[in-house]
Amino acid sequence: MEDDKKQTLNQNKPPKLRSYFDGVSSDDTSKDAPWAVTDTMSLRSSILNYKWEYGRRYHAFQSGTYWAPNDERQQEAEDLVHEMYRLVLGGRLTSVPLDNVENVLDVGCGNGVWAIEFAEENPSTQVMGVDLSPIQPSLVPPNCKFEIDNVNDDWIYSEPFDLIHVRAMTGCVPDWVEFYRKALSHLKPGAWIEQIELSSFAQSDDNSLPEDSAQKRLAQEAGFTNIQERRLKIPIGSWPKDATLKHWGAWNRQFLLQGLEGFSLKGLTDTLEWKYEDAQLYLAGLRKELMDVKLHSYIELLVLTAQKPI
Repeated sequence: MEDDKKQTLNQNKPPKLRSYFDGVSSDDTSKDAPWAVTDTMSLRSSILNYKWEYGRRYHAFQSGTYWAPNDERQQEAEDLVHEMYRLVLGGRLTSVPLDNVENVLDVGCGNGVWAIEFAEENPSTQVMGVDLSPIQPSLVPPNCKFEIDNVNDDWIYSEPFDLIHVRAMTGCVPDWVEFYRKALSHLKPGAWIEQIELSSFAQSDDNSLPEDSAQKRLAQEAGFTNIQERRLKIPIGSWPKDATLKHWGAWNRQFLLQGLEGFSLKGLTDTLEWKYEDAQLYLAGLRKELMDVKLHSYIELLVLTAQKPI
């Protein structure tokens, strides 16, 4: 029992969660690919003509819309944080009540890990993942498909959804009220939206921050009801005494170590106009802090659920 409580991750070798998460190579133009594009080869080629900056690969379709790379290194980070989210949600893929779920939309699906696992666990449900990058694997359940699209554009989905799942979209949606309104219009009455975001801002333990987040207020403004918001402190590292928090923290640190450059580099070099070398020195300092067992730090996880009025 004590050994179970002390379970930790190998800090040098992040686990490969699903062996079939190999992505789609840049020369894969097969009609059997699990993502939908137009019938023209020119468009299929253009979305695979990835952009490269400082050795990192970024999406080509509507280039610059999303700030993180889509290469293997970042997909490993996505696998890690996905597993951490499942731990936080008690092993589940969603915290909303599920009853007769026919259609599900995964917004910003990335490498497709959430959509594929949901489809596997709910074989009678049709699951569609939407992303800017065609990096999803070729081997997917028959009830799962992917489309290349920008959710900031008009939504033209033909069937309403029972659940819209959203995560890691902070910083790439210019108008959240409009986004929530589009989601609301594509949900069945009584259906749910769930959004999960990791905070990138300073935290407070003295209740000086407002009780309700901006996301909750914006969802309410868009017309959602029964809005529930949970904020969870996710430790960075294994410093907590509590076994559950210790386990969360181990996964969180692995995720941050793996993904730190990916979700920081464009902001440092493009927005702040730092030199690449200066950005790398800064990131090296952050990695050192992540490994410092004397620092009892955490980041906040926002879990927002809201329901379309019946």
